[in-house]
Amino acid sequence: MDEEKLGLHACVTLAKIFALDEQQLRGLLLGCHTHDWQHDPLFQGAYSYVATGGLDASKKMSEPVAGTLFFAGEHTDTTGHWGTVHAAMRSGLRAADQILNQSVTSPSGE
Repeated sequence: MDEEKLGLHACVTLAKIFALDEQQLRGLLLGCHTHDWQHDPLFQGAYSYVATGGLDASKKMSEPVAGTLFFAGEHTDTTGHWGTVHAAMRSGLRAADQILNQSVTSPSGE
């Protein structure tokens, strides 16, 4: 799918998941960006890897932003299993836990 179709498809899916108005979601969409890894000449089959000096990168990428944006994906796994499916799954569980704990504790710590 091109970026526009992907964005529209995402809105349809999110509207169904959260029982929201699809047109309202489309109005909130600021943009959609994709990357075609299969046709990227520089990709060369790499998944993810830790660059020199980047051992703390996964931990930094796993930290929420402003208590509203949470990250998951194998690149955010902090157990040293970068580039694996189980790291992606584990990071999803970690992000879900962060979200649940965020909703229990207010940003002010009350």
